[in-house]
Amino acid sequence: MSTPTEQQWWVIYRETVIQFEIVAVEPPPGDDAAFDERCAQLEADGLGAYVIAAPDAETAGDIAGRAWVEAFLSDPKRLAAADAHLATLNQPTN
Repeated sequence: MSTPTEQQWWVIYRETVIQFEIVAVEPPPGDDAAFDERCAQLEADGLGAYVIAAPDAETAGDIAGRAWVEAFLSDPKRLAAADAHLATLNQPTN
């Protein structure tokens, strides 16, 4: 729930099996057409977005980061995929 001093922010991110990177924090698009255009652009760029209510962009980014970590740690399939990915990085090369 947001308070009167909070506003909505889009926290734009890129993720891999083992990494979460915030690439931008911005106000949401102003109208339906801009919303649709921005969503299409994010999808084309392979990015995602969290919509966060927060007093400022920095706080919104912090909240999104914590949400990603909590989702990651609570999903056994994601943890298994991360373990498998890390195991491939530790393979000796000939």
